[in-house]
Amino acid sequence: LGTERPLNEIQSDIQKLTFPLVVKPAWEGSSKGIRSKCLVHSAVELPDVVESLRRDHPQPILLEEFIHGDELTVGVYGNEPPQILGIMRVVPQFQVEKFIYSLEIKRDYRRLVKYECPAPLGPEVTRRVEQATYAAFAALGCRDIARVDFRVRDGVPYFLEVNPLPGLNPDDSDLVIMANLVGWNYRKLIE
Repeated sequence: LGTERPLNEIQSDIQKLTFPLVVKPAWEGSSKGIRSKCLVHSAVELPDVVESLRRDHPQPILLEEFIHGDELTVGVYGNEPPQILGIMRVVPQFQVEKFIYSLEIKRDYRRLVKYECPAPLGPEVTRRVEQATYAAFAALGCRDIARVDFRVRDGVPYFLEVNPLPGLNPDDSDLVIMANLVGWNYRKLIE
C-alpha cells in the first residue's frame, strides 16, 4: 500500500488475500514497526493497523500472508562469491498458535526465544534455503553482508525480507548471535 491510498480503494484486492496477514512498514529493519498487533486475522482489523503504521512510519505498507512454519534468518557475507555464515532458527519459548518475531519479542529475546544455529533442517530443506538466500542476495543487489529472513512451511522456504545493513549490536543483533553460535567472535565478524 502506498502512503496515501485509502484501503477502501483496494477493497477488491484485499478480499483476494489469505488471512491472517502480517502488516508492516516497507523500509524498516530490526522489526521496527512490527508489533504483535501487526498480525491481522480479518479485514475488519486491517484499517486500524494500517492507519497506525502510516502515522508512525510514513512509507508504503506491506501486507504479507502469514506463513505458518519455522522462522529462519540466514547470514551472508562476501561478494565474489558470497558465503553463508549460518542458518538460524528462531524458536518461541512459549506456547503460541501464530508466532511473529516482533519488536516486543526482540526486546526480551533472552526470555522469549531460543536460537538454533545450525537450524535443524533436513539436507534438502537446507539446500533450498541456501539457494533462495543466494538468489535474494543477488536479485536485490546486496553486497558485503546481509541477513535474509524466511519462513519454512512444508519444506518450502518463503522469502520475507532482506536486511542489507543488518544490526551489529554486540549484545543483541541476530547476525551477532548467529556468528557466536557458529564459533565466530565479534571481532572476526566485523573483520
